[in-house]
Amino acid sequence: MIPISKKIGKFSDASFLHPREREHQALYRAYLFGPFRLLFKNVPLEKQIRRRSKAGELLKWFLLNPGKLGSADEFLDLFWPDISAETALCSLYVSIHYLRHLLQPELKTRQESKFIRRRPNNFYWFEIDDTWWADAIDAPHLFDTARKFEQSGDDIKASFYYRKVISYCSLGFLPENTAEPWLEPYLRHYEHIYSQALQRMIQFCTQKGELEDAMEYAYQALAVDPYCEPATKAIVDVHLQQGNISAASRMLNDFCNFFQQTLGIGPGRDLRLLRDRIIEASD
Repeated sequence: MIPISKKIGKFSDASFLHPREREHQALYRAYLFGPFRLLFKNVPLEKQIRRRSKAGELLKWFLLNPGKLGSADEFLDLFWPDISAETALCSLYVSIHYLRHLLQPELKTRQESKFIRRRPNNFYWFEIDDTWWADAIDAPHLFDTARKFEQSGDDIKASFYYRKVISYCSLGFLPENTAEPWLEPYLRHYEHIYSQALQRMIQFCTQKGELEDAMEYAYQALAVDPYCEPATKAIVDVHLQQGNISAASRMLNDFCNFFQQTLGIGPGRDLRLLRDRIIEASD
């Protein structure tokens, strides 16, 4: 599991609020799904962030690791690996200074930042409170909320929160930074949440007979994970229920061939049963 802290101060105490209320009541709003955006009191700060790209990368790390200590050495390795340690350390201090004053323009000389904190041994952390909202923090929270509602038998509320997770993740996680190696574990983490939310919605929609929605979620799941067997089963099942036997057969054959060619594995029991249903329907 990546180190996205659950200890985010008062941020988590607002869980009783509607997701939109939490988002729009915050003074600072950060969006890491889709192109990165940062707003303070509804004023975009992207231009200021783009002026110092390394400061922007550092802010993204802070937002993905609220409350976690990060050493200067770690930041140098992540964001300035190809320059001398002395030059990199200077760039780190400049970036930290820039971020502090970007987030709190009223800061006076030597006044401590409310958000970007530092220990004497050159460790930094990001102190997040209820003035902040970030979709990257909200998505796991919403996913956990959906699971709790599902476990309590409230599929309607669970579906609402799973859909919110899907609406975030479908935008892509920091698409402008996909080539950055340090973001890989975070990308995998959010892809896992996305895939799980989609699979739950496939099941809910199938149970309620909402076949078109089930198919839509299934194709999204395959786009995230082309090996997602539940998504393929859902698409084949929808085609069978709609009487489209040729489409069901084509989808199942394509998936089984893909599995065999890439993993060297034949179809499992559930897929073999689906094939039997297709043969039955063809007779």
